[in-house]
Amino acid sequence: MKKAKSKIWIYGGVAVAGIAAVSFLMSGSDRQAEDVPTFSVQKGRLQINVLQGGEIRALQNFELKSEIETPTKILSLIPEGYLVTEEDVKEGKVLVELDNSDLKTRIQDHEIQFQTTVASYIDADEGREIQRSENQSLVRDMKETAIFALMDFEKYLGRELSMKILAAAGLPKDAAEFDKFADQLESQANAQLEAGTNVSAVVEAKKDPIRPLKNAIGSAESERIDFSPFLEGQNSGDGEAQQKLRQLEDELLLRKSELAVAKQKVEASQRLASRDFISKTQLENDQVNFEKVSLAGKTASTELALFKKYAFSKMCAQLVSGYRESLTKLQRTVRANRSKMAQAETRFQTAKRRYEMELAKKEDLDRQLKACMMRAVQPGLVAYGDLNASASARYSESIEEGSNVRFRQTVLTIPNMSQMGVHVNVHESQVKKVRIGQPALIKVDAEPGIVLEGRVAELAVLPDSSSSRYTPNLKVYPASIHILGTHPWMKPGMNAKVEILVDQLADVMFVPVQSIEVENDHHYCYVNESGNLARRSVETGLFNDEFIEVRTGLQLGELVALSLPKKLVPENKADGPTAPGLPENPVTPAKPKGQGKAKPKDVATVK
Repeated sequence: MKKAKSKIWIYGGVAVAGIAAVSFLMSGSDRQAEDVPTFSVQKGRLQINVLQGGEIRALQNFELKSEIETPTKILSLIPEGYLVTEEDVKEGKVLVELDNSDLKTRIQDHEIQFQTTVASYIDADEGREIQRSENQSLVRDMKETAIFALMDFEKYLGRELSMKILAAAGLPKDAAEFDKFADQLESQANAQLEAGTNVSAVVEAKKDPIRPLKNAIGSAESERIDFSPFLEGQNSGDGEAQQKLRQLEDELLLRKSELAVAKQKVEASQRLASRDFISKTQLENDQVNFEKVSLAGKTASTELALFKKYAFSKMCAQLVSGYRESLTKLQRTVRANRSKMAQAETRFQTAKRRYEMELAKKEDLDRQLKACMMRAVQPGLVAYGDLNASASARYSESIEEGSNVRFRQTVLTIPNMSQMGVHVNVHESQVKKVRIGQPALIKVDAEPGIVLEGRVAELAVLPDSSSSRYTPNLKVYPASIHILGTHPWMKPGMNAKVEILVDQLADVMFVPVQSIEVENDHHYCYVNESGNLARRSVETGLFNDEFIEVRTGLQLGELVALSLPKKLVPENKADGPTAPGLPENPVTPAKPKGQGKAKPKDVATVK
């Protein structure tokens, strides 16, 4: 009896369960529409924002960096957060003291080398001046020698004839032309010395006006000058040669006159002797005198001929050769002076550069020694390290007493509190919306009830490499938002949220983002049609973190499902994203009965 009763209860339970299952399947669609919260399609103003979290930073920072070229230990350090006042700046308050013992040793060692360099520099400078003075003396002596040679030639031939002969020989014909020649030599030598290069032969021949004179002076005499024609008709000249010529000619004329007188006397004596009017001895005396006078005449004629043919030409050749040699010596002296001056200038420039290098090194060491005491130069709050560096970089470079700081490492930072901004990293999916100059709203975590205004001032062109180093798939673009106005309570390092106002859509239809489903790049939503949820294809536009623009597919006032019953959610969509740029798994908890319709909102932000 007990077994029969138990079987009846089991069969009865199974029957009741079957009836309940059939009734549930028959009324599933009604329950589906009743349990899912819905939202009425709205139309109005939709604000598109980009929301990013960031860190408050000063737009301008005064940084105290280590100017010591070697790693240096911190001996003393002012506490972080200390407020540097104007009085501290006037008194030159020491904020950081670095170890200077190594620098003092280096300065002492360098002082010996520096003094040696100074002595070498002074010696080279004086040597250059001495060489310049010696060069001037040598050139002056050579000029005087050449002028004296020219004067000797003019003295011998006279000014007019000497100029004629020198012009024919291609030499400076007078003192004015010689001075011009000497000045050209010196100026060209000085120009080459300053330029440090030699002018090529072709360019020199074209540009040098005294090149023909140089060729005539420096080359050997390929054609000998016949000076005898220059003596013809020069009896009235004012040179020694003309005077000698007149003397010889006068002597010859005198001898000829004496010869004529002696001849007449001999002839007369011969006539008288034939008549025995004079003695034979007297006749012989007259004949001997005639012979003497005849020989004297021949001698005078020979001397005149020799002077014209040999002595004159020889003396002219010697004087011209002496003049040419003096000019050649002047050239050699100028060139030798240029070489000596170039060597002296090279020694001076080398010593000068070495002195300048050692002086710069000395000044740099003195500057580093002075930089071991970092004094207050600007009022403000003191912060350790570089405020603009990443957190990992600031952690790796700890600033404390006893730690070492490297060259150009930021030890202290004094931010300018009057101009503040927010540093944010914009995700690559949102960066195309952000533009420089767009307005922004800033909320600081320390003051949640205050909303500040700002502007997008900077936006990186390339993504931040430091963020992609650890997460290669994450691409963010650093941006700077300048906060308008001055806020004394704001401090660098505070966390803030920035809402960048990207666009303002007017009179558009929109629905919550969680009501949109994406499948194969197509957007769908579920519309409540007479208590049943019908899937409908829609065309969407811009969106923020709460609402999305619907361009086609829905009508104003229609109810769209905010979440789907579990049996209607496709298995392959349960864990996947709903739409590019939309939050994943757009399903919100079901609302209590009586609250199926959500109230619309017209402004929201994108996270």
